[in-house]
Amino acid sequence: MSFEKDYDPETSPKVEHKEIVHDDRVVDASTGDPHMHRSLKGRHVSMIAIAGTIGTGLFLGSGKAIANGGPVGSVLGYLIVGCLVGFMMYSLGEMMVYDPSACGFIEFSARYVDPALGFTMGWQYWFQTVMGATVEIVAASVIIEFWDPSTKHLAIYVTVMLLGIMIINIAGVKYFGEFEFWFAFLKVTTVVGLCIVCLVVDLGGAPDGDRRGFRYWRDSPFNNSFLNIMPPSKARFLGFWAVLTQASFSYGGMEALASICLEADNPQKSMRTATRAIFYRIVLLYIVSLWLAGMCISPTNPNLLRANAEGVGTAAQSPFVIVITTSGIKVLDHIVNAAVLTSAFSSGNENLYASSRAMFMLAQEGKAPRLFAKVLPNGVPINALLLSSLFGCLGYLNCGAGSASVAFNWLSNITALGSMLTWCGIALSHIRFSRGMRAQGISRDVLPFRSWMLPWGSYAVLVSFIIIIFFSGWTALKPWSPSDFFSTYINIPFIIILYFGYKFINKTKIVPLNEMDLTSHYTPGSVVRSKF
Repeated sequence: MSFEKDYDPETSPKVEHKEIVHDDRVVDASTGDPHMHRSLKGRHVSMIAIAGTIGTGLFLGSGKAIANGGPVGSVLGYLIVGCLVGFMMYSLGEMMVYDPSACGFIEFSARYVDPALGFTMGWQYWFQTVMGATVEIVAASVIIEFWDPSTKHLAIYVTVMLLGIMIINIAGVKYFGEFEFWFAFLKVTTVVGLCIVCLVVDLGGAPDGDRRGFRYWRDSPFNNSFLNIMPPSKARFLGFWAVLTQASFSYGGMEALASICLEADNPQKSMRTATRAIFYRIVLLYIVSLWLAGMCISPTNPNLLRANAEGVGTAAQSPFVIVITTSGIKVLDHIVNAAVLTSAFSSGNENLYASSRAMFMLAQEGKAPRLFAKVLPNGVPINALLLSSLFGCLGYLNCGAGSASVAFNWLSNITALGSMLTWCGIALSHIRFSRGMRAQGISRDVLPFRSWMLPWGSYAVLVSFIIIIFFSGWTALKPWSPSDFFSTYINIPFIIILYFGYKFINKTKIVPLNEMDLTSHYTPGSVVRSKF
């Protein structure tokens, strides 16, 4: 199944690469100036697109989705959000395949909407990804408690995780790509293996011999007692709605694909292939795995409810492990915990990469201090990387007595809302991009990658996620919890201050459609050098 139209280089109009005087970043790859290295091969990009940011959101968070929404409600919630995320990625794919020399959606939002939005999107995304890296570091350190319950060792584990992702990123994008390729392969293998295990358990092949079939889908498809809300119909709807926010956290990070545009070899081909892989990632890795897990475990299972209430953060919270242990399968829970640990580490590694590139892009555009655009000979934006790594020290919040779940929940809430805000910005940029093309009489046939569902899919993304964001913190209202409410909506005042502050200081205006720069700055074989 494919959502994009075929691109024939022989019959489709050629993309004109006009000479852009102000764009002095794009240079020939033979340059001796510090520049980004296009060392990520097609296999690296494709595998990162399929499984790069899969972490605790799928392996652990899916258990909360089943408990909140029931087996049917959780699948429907992940399916709806998955479709919206797929629309968003195809919108982003059209823009970044057309101009892979741009600084991703940070530049697209400034070029197609408003320079103030570019500033806001850049800093919001940097904040989102540094928090995302911290979330995964916290998760990885807590996951180890499955084997070592002593909280006295948590600081050691946080330190090891943080130093590990720093070393991989400092080594250069070539080594980063190779590392992420193999760990993404391990994630895919783990998910496929867990799906097979769930299928065997469902069909009665486990030691307990219990053939579950669609028992839980029939008996309790939705959660009729969510937060003890009455009547049951209201509880079912609100439980399903809670799944949407959880699904957004699980899908968070897919937009990080745009961060590797500047370092991908033959980006127009590799990014097009990677964007197409998003559909299969959503369907196979998320929907199918959640569907099978929901067939094997009741949403009222005491082990599932207790794990979610305690927020233990280890494999004990995973619905897959609960299925394994309750069906009598031995040892496999330790293997799954090890796989979840590597997934959290890998996801933290990619978030650190994305945050350092976001800061580099901001510095390139003059929206952050120029020192963060400094690039080492191996192509690593070292100052941007060190700054982003410094925020990983927030993981030590996990070392305080009783603060592990509090810190994790705070940071995960910030990350989930940040992803949705970024997706709204991408959708808005694509809407303006499409309108600008129509206003300037440019045919969509010039796009090397295009989808039949766009730009209407972008409107669906923008409207849907605005609604989800607005109601995402309703559980903090009854009973009133200032802490939960603040952690849920902290990003919104942050972006309002950024946008209007930059707009007031720099007197920016929304870019007129007829004056919009719709030129692709990319030329084959070019690289992006540091301007400073």
